[in-house]
Amino acid sequence: MVLPLPLVPFESYMLADDRPAYPMNSFIRLRFSGRFDRIALDTAMSTAVSRHPLLAAVAHRSGRQWVWRPVDGLPTIQWLDALPAESLPSLKPLDVRLTSGMRVAVCEGPGQSDIVLQVHHACCDGLGMFAFARDLLVAYAIARGAAPATSLRPLAPEQLRARGRFGLTTGRLVKMVPNHLAGLLGARQFLMRTPEPLVPHQPSDDDSPLPPDYPASWTRGLELTESKGLVAAARQQGVSTNDLLVRDFFLALNDWQQRHTPQRDRQWLRLTVPMNLRTVADRRLPAGNVVSMVFLDRNPRQMMDPQRLLESIRQEMQLIKRLQLGLTFVLSLQMCGWLPGGLGRMTRARRCMATSVLTNVGPVLAHCPLPYEEGRLVVGDAVLQSIDALAPLRPLTCAAVVLMVYAGRFQITLHYDSRVLTATDAGALIDDFTARVRLSAVPRQPLVGIHP
Repeated sequence: MVLPLPLVPFESYMLADDRPAYPMNSFIRLRFSGRFDRIALDTAMSTAVSRHPLLAAVAHRSGRQWVWRPVDGLPTIQWLDALPAESLPSLKPLDVRLTSGMRVAVCEGPGQSDIVLQVHHACCDGLGMFAFARDLLVAYAIARGAAPATSLRPLAPEQLRARGRFGLTTGRLVKMVPNHLAGLLGARQFLMRTPEPLVPHQPSDDDSPLPPDYPASWTRGLELTESKGLVAAARQQGVSTNDLLVRDFFLALNDWQQRHTPQRDRQWLRLTVPMNLRTVADRRLPAGNVVSMVFLDRNPRQMMDPQRLLESIRQEMQLIKRLQLGLTFVLSLQMCGWLPGGLGRMTRARRCMATSVLTNVGPVLAHCPLPYEEGRLVVGDAVLQSIDALAPLRPLTCAAVVLMVYAGRFQITLHYDSRVLTATDAGALIDDFTARVRLSAVPRQPLVGIHP
């Protein structure tokens, strides 16, 4: 038994940032044609969750420290009395102080099924959620009598004890001190600038109820040829695909904001961009948080030339990777946690921390030991057609985008705060972003203003 385990700084941060009006809950929806055998899926759930201790744990306070302890009984599947629909089913937020930080819910309709994973971000990040999803589907295939070669990959739960160290020794940290001086300059910039929310508004009180349509979202997708074109266009310009996506999202945010609430040239837009910190040594790690965040600031004046904007993003992201500045945020959290109430004061500050969030998960469920049909995963009698993923929202950050590649196609999902944005306005934002991404997928195509 690997539990109990103390929470690492990033987990403590997500716990401190959690509140009823802005729960730190993430979602993945797996959309299938076909239906599931309930007994086999319940069996697969028990198998999969037993492999990921933090998804069957509760955060317990022990003195000044929070500790993960096992829950009484493993989480089970909730079979909802609701048909699959464009919107996600309405699910109550998870409070990891009272119950396990994971819920799996299923909606069934004629010839179709949706499996929804809901996870508290204190338990694991997006890649951890997809690791669990993979195990759930493989375990289901095994329960349904899959070929003998089908097996679950080996995991090493004991590696969770080192999940907050990121493979760093004292010697390596000392060698990185010059690098993190640059990170501290970035932290100073983070504190000195106050980014603009997408829409000027007062955040809801921490204890106020969620809107009835929580979680509200829109999803768009690129075709296979467009997805291949985006990768080729990035290669042609000597940038990463992520650089292009960040550039296009900045332009979409700026264009949307200028149309709705024109701002002065020197007011800042800030993107929170999560960074995966996993190494080869973590390949057997169960679901957990091995992630940090970087923050990219731009003002309208810096976005007048899309090509110069792209080059500035490329240079900044290369610097972050070369100096390993993704570690700066989690190391800052550790120092903040040493101060009594430090994380609480940080998360309860009544100021905008970021205009929006952009998470690029990359290819998902790409190497399952299961058959594929036209690039899509076949699980028993069901075929996984598409995937949605939603990142959590926090006060004054009313929009978050998650991108991933499934079956060779980019999927784009916007999670929005319906207390601030109407469904029409949120739809216009994701349509503008998607249009820009499609345009970027055409090599050497000049960029022009786009108005949906």
